[in-house]
Amino acid sequence: MSVTVNVTMDGSTIVTVRGEIDHTNATTLRQEIVSAATSRRPSVLRVDLGLVTFLDSAAVGALVAAQREAGAEGVRVIVHRASPFVHRQLRVAGVHEMLGAPAEPDPDHIPF
Repeated sequence: MSVTVNVTMDGSTIVTVRGEIDHTNATTLRQEIVSAATSRRPSVLRVDLGLVTFLDSAAVGALVAAQREAGAEGVRVIVHRASPFVHRQLRVAGVHEMLGAPAEPDPDHIPF
């Protein structure tokens, strides 16, 4: 897994994640999201999961935990551009709405 944090021209903060997220690196994902939220303090922090090829229940838990921790600091964390696999996993876990993911996967998502 790799994580990059970018600030766009309009001041938005985007955390882009690439690769597989599982129990071995889920804590790192949570820490990266919370760090971006607390250091930059955007009103909304988007987590781009369009390049994620796998995530397990630990990864889902990390996303939920990061959202709660960032929320306590006044930052709303939302999932942005989830790959179809990730979107399906978030729906199965019942957290896609809580994480701000749309009801259906992005039809324009470009497969790997």
